[in-house]
Amino acid sequence: MRCHEFLERYTDFRDGLITAPCDLRRFERHLARCPVCRRYDRALRQGVLALQAAALIEPSPDFRRRLEARLRQERRRGRGSPQVPVRAGVAGVAAALFVAAALALVALEGVSRPEEARAPTLPPVPFPKPVAHASVPFVSFQDPRTSVVAGNPNPYGTALVEPATAGR
Repeated sequence: MRCHEFLERYTDFRDGLITAPCDLRRFERHLARCPVCRRYDRALRQGVLALQAAALIEPSPDFRRRLEARLRQERRRGRGSPQVPVRAGVAGVAAALFVAAALALVALEGVSRPEEARAPTLPPVPFPKPVAHASVPFVSFQDPRTSVVAGNPNPYGTALVEPATAGR
């Protein structure tokens, strides 16, 4: 097992979702041989244990009242603040620079366009003519490359099969 496979499937391994004995041996063997993945496993397991051991955090009883007072204070400070137009001005300058850079890239792309490589045309290939026998149905094939040029609605070629008649 390589490290990238170990890391991709590690969560399933740690959570016990991998139950196949062969896969479990591969994970354990990799952990025994690879110090980097062993350190990753140890750190992650310690973090999970710490989170599981932590008690539920309860805010203080007056937390909501203090939060709302602080939000009101910040809203009042934001209305009369001269910093709002300055930030809007900086945003406008940033937007103008962005547009200028985009236009420069478009102009540069139009000037230095690389040549497109052309594929050589295929040489003509002789296509066998079908042979009709009185006892075998008549079969005709069409070259798929020529059907596109001729405007055939079936661009991948067609096959016409006619039953043999007794009089032929």
